[in-house]
Amino acid sequence: MESVFEFLFKYRPLVYERGSFTLSPPWPGAVTWVLVAAAMFLAWFLYRGMRHLAIFPWRILLMALRCLALLTVLVILLQPALTVPVAAPQRSFVAVAYDASRSMEIRDAAGRRSRFDAEEDLLRSSTGSLVPELAARFKLRYFRFSSEAERTSAFEGRGKLGSHTNLERSIDQVLSELGSVPVAGIVLLSDGADNRSLNLSALTARLKARRMPVYAIGIGSPRFTTDAEIVQVAMPGRVLPESMVEASVAVKASGLAGRDAQLVVAEREKELKRTRITLGGDGEVKICRVAFSCGPAGVKVVTFRIEPLPGEIVPENNEMAELLRVEDEQPQILYVEGEPRWIYGFLRRAALEDKSVRLVTLLRQADGKFLRQGIESSSTLEKGFPAQPSELFRYKALIFGSVEASFFTFDQLRLVSEFVSRRGGGFLMLGGRSSFGQGGYGNTPVEELLPLNIRFGARSAAPQYDDLEFRARLTGYGAENPVTRVAPEETLNRKQWDAAPALVGINPTAGPRLGATVLVTAQNGQRRGPAPVLLAFQRFGRGKSMALTTASTWRWRMEMDHRDDFHDVFWKHMLRWLVNDVPDPVTVAAARSSCSMDETMTLTAEVNDPEFLAVNNARVTATVKTPSGRIVTLPFTWDARGEGKYSAALKPAEEGIYELSAEAFAGERSLGRSVASFRVAESTEEFRNASLNSDLLKLLARDTGGQYYSPAEVRTLPEDVSYIDNGVSRVEVKPIWDMPFLFLLLAGAISAEWVVRKKKGLA
Repeated sequence: MESVFEFLFKYRPLVYERGSFTLSPPWPGAVTWVLVAAAMFLAWFLYRGMRHLAIFPWRILLMALRCLALLTVLVILLQPALTVPVAAPQRSFVAVAYDASRSMEIRDAAGRRSRFDAEEDLLRSSTGSLVPELAARFKLRYFRFSSEAERTSAFEGRGKLGSHTNLERSIDQVLSELGSVPVAGIVLLSDGADNRSLNLSALTARLKARRMPVYAIGIGSPRFTTDAEIVQVAMPGRVLPESMVEASVAVKASGLAGRDAQLVVAEREKELKRTRITLGGDGEVKICRVAFSCGPAGVKVVTFRIEPLPGEIVPENNEMAELLRVEDEQPQILYVEGEPRWIYGFLRRAALEDKSVRLVTLLRQADGKFLRQGIESSSTLEKGFPAQPSELFRYKALIFGSVEASFFTFDQLRLVSEFVSRRGGGFLMLGGRSSFGQGGYGNTPVEELLPLNIRFGARSAAPQYDDLEFRARLTGYGAENPVTRVAPEETLNRKQWDAAPALVGINPTAGPRLGATVLVTAQNGQRRGPAPVLLAFQRFGRGKSMALTTASTWRWRMEMDHRDDFHDVFWKHMLRWLVNDVPDPVTVAAARSSCSMDETMTLTAEVNDPEFLAVNNARVTATVKTPSGRIVTLPFTWDARGEGKYSAALKPAEEGIYELSAEAFAGERSLGRSVASFRVAESTEEFRNASLNSDLLKLLARDTGGQYYSPAEVRTLPEDVSYIDNGVSRVEVKPIWDMPFLFLLLAGAISAEWVVRKKKGLA
């Protein structure tokens, strides 16, 4: 399209954008208006008397064509021209910034050559005309950039490529390096990958204010013909030993729609899980859930990998590593039961076999009398259920058995809601004759945190506990959730659930809440309608809640072979899920699970008091143990952007796993201690979403007054850069009276007039 414009109007569109329109008539300006009026009068005069030869519309058309021809001649005689500011030769600088990040290794250029090879073809004076033509007009300054810009004497070889790209920081450094010298523009060669910039719009505003346009050359392919990529992995950061961990793996593919691939989860050389996934259509992101056992305590590097497929352009983006802390901390769970029943004993027995959690139970035996088991001291729960946040918030999870809402005060029920929403704890309500709506929990603070609707209408009372016999059946979500994953393989897991003995007794509910996830339903062949919900969960504030609407899971232990551990595994996973990722009063974390050597890792701490109220005046002391064993002390400072938030920064000096330990004090009193880990390793971030981001480069060029080019279009770049007014420019006059468009317009008007006259018998 641009070549057509240049043919018709003599110059390219950029010249018209940068230039100003002028006229140079050989007569005084007032004469021009007289000639315009004369041309219009002449066209009218020639055809005014031809009423008998042509009807009115045709006469008007002939007048218009004659007038157009006369005015076109007049425009040519006025000698129109464009005055364009042009940079004076060798008096302005041009910065040539070329991308030297790892994504430039991708081989998607012509002939399957790398992007870096494409840059070299453009910037080596021996292989192309771009640099010689620029050097003939400007003084050149070269910069290679990735996370930051580095001044070079000319285009250099690959050298060490950066692990990530920060266009904002790099261009800012180019501006600083150039100082106040007259600059005609920045020639930017890049694939548009930018994974660190914070505010590119502010950068473009600064460039525009300094009249420093960016001329961007896009390197690479805008779309990969064949590629599978792991975009993101979401999984808990901390779990208990031997827990089932559920990870959500986001996978994007191009050119592989409907193809099967192998997703492998491994820790070092040990394969933890292998599953088959089906890839989506071009650009579609599919979420693949995979569950695996985390093994014993320790800090583990878990790798998620898609086995490479034939013809893949970027195999480096098939893999992503995440850090997982497996901590043997034995968190406490408080179980409140309103009556002695089978599930109480079987649940306690299953918990005692799991040394990674500690179940503290409060069993009501009579009014004001309780059986306390698993307590630390004789004073623990001495007065029954906790009434103060500091006492309840010591636990990481809370289980309610068959205990009616009236057993608690309203303040205690509100405290339970805050335990989940503010403290971030886990909550489970078990089925029973005094649970859910049957226990009077409607219109209480606990109702909102339940994942099931327990009210059946404003006037309808909750139906009674139903002694229904049923079988537990997994939903699609239940087949993947770690709570219900009693066997590592999905087929075997479903088979074990289908073979489990029938259960008896269920709390009727009004179905799941909006946003809740149903894991198991109760199937009874004699009942019609939707299957009742047996097991469901939801997020609530910072925490999570689960509802199990039966109390007969003990039948899975009593009616199965004594060697079958289905019951115990289910409860082990349930208890661990309740406490996994529940925060402590003091928590410390790294901004990312891993970084590269050329990055600075941001470390954060959140400090709360025992009631989980944010503390802004704490003293946070922290140490970092490097992979070689060296201890580094870090000062944490309060971050004004959040309540109870503190931060510090660390520039890593070696690769490996770093151990971070922090403790917070209010005066001399310790508020708590926390540990975390992060990993320093070579990053593959540059290979994610690594196709040419031409939209970003076009935006950068447009907002700064520059241009965007493909490698095949750069022949005009040196001339385009020249059209700038930077204080040392000269004005160049480009005549346009002889543009082909004017002569074509003149010939077209005369020819059209002749054709109409011929058709109407006037010629």
